[in-house]
Amino acid sequence: METIAVYWEPRIKTYGFQKLTDLAFVEFSYPVHEMKSLGEVLSRDELRGVNTKFMIAQESDGEASFIFCLPVEEGKAFRESLEKNLTTHRYIYPVGIIFFHGPHFGDRYGIADAAFSTLSNADIEVMASGCSSASVFLVLVQDDMDKAEKVLGEAFEVAK
Repeated sequence: METIAVYWEPRIKTYGFQKLTDLAFVEFSYPVHEMKSLGEVLSRDELRGVNTKFMIAQESDGEASFIFCLPVEEGKAFRESLEKNLTTHRYIYPVGIIFFHGPHFGDRYGIADAAFSTLSNADIEVMASGCSSASVFLVLVQDDMDKAEKVLGEAFEVAK
């Protein structure tokens, strides 16, 4: 007989919430078979050393989709470079990232669901997200950052 133990607490514990604000959100897609030319675009001098705060990529149907969150000035330069080299992209400013870690995030399920359902119930749209076994990162319109921290703080317990 196999015994499986699952860690469960009534309110998920977190070490607290951190926020990054005044970021630019840049989203674009690129054909996978042309990835070498995208690498050439992204390695140009004006884009070297870009201080990316959040980046995700995924492939679907031969297209690689990218999301970058960058400090405002770098985001503007990144956008201008993309406009010279790519036909379509999405740019949103200002956005922010709220992220949090927990003592048991690797030992229990339901953490992402708790975060997303809490924000959805508060009518806060998640523009992008990234999760690992220990951390959750959520990209939001900056105007929603304080409200998100408040409702997440009610749903999660800050460990002492």
